[in-house]
Amino acid sequence: RTYLQPQLNKACKQSDKRSNGDVNPKDFILFGKGDFTVRSTWKDNTGEKEYLEDTAFPTLTFPSDHGILATVLEPISPDSCGG
Repeated sequence: RTYLQPQLNKACKQSDKRSNGDVNPKDFILFGKGDFTVRSTWKDNTGEKEYLEDTAFPTLTFPSDHGILATVLEPISPDSCGG
C-alpha cells in the first residue's frame, strides 16, 4: 500500500516495500479434472498481460492491491457445463 490509499496502517516507505509489502498469491481456480481442460492461464500485475515477480503492489501503473489471475477453460463434454 502507498500513503495515498485509505488504509494508512498498511502504508510503508518505498524503501520498505519489498520487505513489508504483500507479494503472496491468494487466488485459485478450482474445477473437476474430468470437466474441463485448460486452454491457457496467465497472471498479470501490470495491466499488460504480464507479471513482474517480486513486485509489491499497487504501483503507479497498476493501482490495485490485487493481481489478475485468468484462465481459459474448455469443457470436455457439453454435459460438463450444464448444457
